[in-house]
Formats: sequence, structure tokens, C-alpha cells
Amino acid sequence: MNKHQRFAIALTGLLLILINGCIPSIHPIYTKDKLVTVKELSGTWSDAPGDISFNKKQKIGGQEKDMQVTIHQQAEDRPEIWKFIAQEDKQYLLVHTDKEGKTAAFDIHVVKLGDNLFMDFYPGDLPESEKGIGGVLEGTGKLNDLQELQFFPVHIFAKLEVNQKELKISMFEPDFLKKLMERQQIRIKHEKTNDGFILTASPEELQKFAEKYAHVKEAFLDEPIVLSKK
Repeated sequence: MNKHQRFAIALTGLLLILINGCIPSIHPIYTKDKLVTVKELSGTWSDAPGDISFNKKQKIGGQEKDMQVTIHQQAEDRPEIWKFIAQEDKQYLLVHTDKEGKTAAFDIHVVKLGDNLFMDFYPGDLPESEKGIGGVLEGTGKLNDLQELQFFPVHIFAKLEVNQKELKISMFEPDFLKKLMERQQIRIKHEKTNDGFILTASPEELQKFAEKYAHVKEAFLDEPIVLSKK
């Protein structure tokens, strides 16, 4: 299996995210001086609905008392699972399992730019203990829909918001950057491709872009990825 096929397989887990919106980059957004450890990130996250708890007053023995009520929400579909494993040198391994049960791995680095966190994705090696279908159609040996994408390793970066219970990943809107470049409102190194463009800017240039537009709503896709801790 050559490196292009390996990359295509690795990206399977994030197909629906990346095919609809991403800004591919030859270089990472991180530099050693900007890397941070986010203690809340480690663990398993899912897009499955969680339980809703609230207090309700109820009369018991003639007295009104506060009772906690919990509603268990049921997921309609198989949930996506995002498992972040802390590594050395402020790095994480993301083991992602999609709704079809296919598993892929990504090397994750997090940088702090101003008052915002940004996450860098890059295809990683899937541990033996985590291997599933791995992006290949079971029983056929053929790649799935990713065959239509360009097969070369790239970095993807996104805005990250995380606390003890919720993780939110906001992907950049490619059309936003495309319009800026067409109007010559921004100069950032890139190469045009058949499907759009790929950034060739240095990590420092990418950091300036991300920090400048971190609070611009239009710079990101309308629907962020929202996950809850399991």
C-alpha cells in the first residue's frame, strides 16, 4: 500500500467533515513555542445525545420537595466516537470511529493563539488495539468514497473550544478564504487545484491568519462539531 492510499484510508473517519469544508495545508499550524497541553481533551467524546437532568418540585407527604429528574435521550443513529490519547511532546493521538464503525487515526497538536485554541489534524498510525475496518470496504479491499479525493497528505486545522463536558470544533469555511484571496484582501501563499486550493504558507503565516479571523463568524462553517464527554 503506497502513501497515497494510506492517507486516503486514514481520512475516512472524518470524510463527512472534511469533504464539506476544510482548508488543506502543506504545513502545520503549530510551532513548538505555541504548543499547549489541554488536560480536558484526553478521553472519549461522542456526538450521541447525553442525559438531561433538572430539578422539579413535587409534593411528598404534604410537603413540597425538590426532586431531580433525569431524561435519558436515545441516539437515532450509531454515534461517532472521538478518543483522544495524550502522547509525549504535547501531542495527542485521535482515534476516530465513524457512524459505520470505520476507524482512523490522526496526530493532533493544539496551539494557543491569543485567547483561542486551534487544533491541527494529520494522518497518524492506528494502534493494533484500535483497528477496525479502517476505511477499506470490508471484504473487497477497495477504498470507499475517498477515492474521488486527491491522495496527498495535508494538515487540517480548526478552532477548538473545550471544557469538562463539551468539546466544540469549528472548521474554517473554504469559500471565506477564497473570497478574501480573489478580492486581494489577504495575501497567503497557496496553490490552486482542480477542487479549490491548498495552502503552502508557513506555520507562522497560518497562525496570523487563524488569530486574525478567530472571532469572525463568517470564517467558519455554520455547524460546528459538538461532542460530549463519555
